[in-house]
Amino acid sequence: MKVLVDIGNTRTKYLIEQVNAEDSRMVIDNTKITNQWLTDHWQAAQQLMIASVKTGALTDLISLWASTNKIDVYFIESEKQRFGITNSYQDPKTLGVDRWLTFLGASALFPHSGVVIIDAGTATTFDVLDKKGIHQGGWILSGIDLLLSQLTNNTSKVKFEVSEMVDISLGKSTSECVNNAAWAATLGMINTGIKNAQSTYGIRHCLLLGGNAERIIPFIEFSDVQIINDLIFEGLKRY
Repeated sequence: MKVLVDIGNTRTKYLIEQVNAEDSRMVIDNTKITNQWLTDHWQAAQQLMIASVKTGALTDLISLWASTNKIDVYFIESEKQRFGITNSYQDPKTLGVDRWLTFLGASALFPHSGVVIIDAGTATTFDVLDKKGIHQGGWILSGIDLLLSQLTNNTSKVKFEVSEMVDISLGKSTSECVNNAAWAATLGMINTGIKNAQSTYGIRHCLLLGGNAERIIPFIEFSDVQIINDLIFEGLKRY
């Protein structure tokens, strides 16, 4: 069995690929991953394919455990080219591996089609992959929670309550003004980017993932918008 692993800042998502059995997907808090947990859950693995947004104690723990248990482990890094996909960054490894894997996943699901990929999580990332598999670039904006916390942490007189509603109308209270502005900035970036990508690169699909995907999809101004939260795993499957 092969385990595909996506290590985030606070949680780890993993998918277990088994022959003649349905793939199983799980999520665990990083603080709960111990040697015993690894033995209980991944002991039967022949191979670990790992994408991690950062290195440190957790990746060291997994590496040592895998070595002790004679399990092959591969840490995926962003590359200049792979599987017909071209990374636009001059230094390819500085592109977040999670973004790189969404490019690989998108091209596997929609070959030879221009796509916009939006990851609406801790950060909101926007990337354009043209029909030739060339990454044309992207944007990174603080996610909604970060946009709001930045204002809280850096101002003393702006007092507001966080709203769960997506609203881009003009606010009539400080809370409405702050919350609605965060959503307006996020959706404005996304819809402006989609419009430009459609006219310049002829994109045909818009793919969403991340914790806020469900909340923003009704506001995306494009005909073919899909939520594919396993996009990173689709990229990992190609290795």
